[in-house]
Amino acid sequence: MKTNQKTGRLIGLLLLLIVVLGIPSVNLRGLSTSMAASPEFLNEVFQKSIQMRLAVLLDIAASALWLVAAVILFPIIKHYKKGLALSFLGIWIAYLAVILFSNISHLSLLSLSQEFVKTGAANVDYLNTLGLLKIEEYFWAHFMAIMLYASAAWIFYYFLFRTQLVPRFLSGWGLIAISLAFMACWLNIFDISVSFYFFLQNGLHMIVLLLWLLIKGFNATETAARPA
Repeated sequence: MKTNQKTGRLIGLLLLLIVVLGIPSVNLRGLSTSMAASPEFLNEVFQKSIQMRLAVLLDIAASALWLVAAVILFPIIKHYKKGLALSFLGIWIAYLAVILFSNISHLSLLSLSQEFVKTGAANVDYLNTLGLLKIEEYFWAHFMAIMLYASAAWIFYYFLFRTQLVPRFLSGWGLIAISLAFMACWLNIFDISVSFYFFLQNGLHMIVLLLWLLIKGFNATETAARPA
């Protein structure tokens, strides 16, 4: 069948919205494990509670848009291979669930900071330890979410590569970029430090891909979504 260019442009628009929501979400998050080095770090969290709540809202909205994109792409990928489409959609559902859990951890940290402000100097060490655990909980869930994201994105780029709905240099670049991000997450799990560029190149690829989709959409002349 001939693919609908409008569908490709719609996916490009969703990717643009995800980037627009995702960048301020990261900037407003304001979390790091190094924060816990200060005995007053929960007070700092309390002072930033409004921007952190906004970060949570933006993160959930951006993650929900990924699921919207997956639902739109599901019938196209299903026409190519049903099992691939089910895996693709299922991983995005799991991704959103993990994102919700990670943001619940962040919100519970904000509640803990409120308790810290109420109690003053009492139980400072105890509350700081709980706060550090909440930050670690958020980041571990975040890494799990990235690995799920990488798995779903790999399926999407593989599908694009086989069907040539976009130029193969774009889908091939995506496969390499997302594989590096996936590998970087596993290295972090084993406490091996990796360069931020392992993740940055994936962001660069997404910007190029979304611009291509907004301008060109999916290739309308290719007989796509057909088993190779």
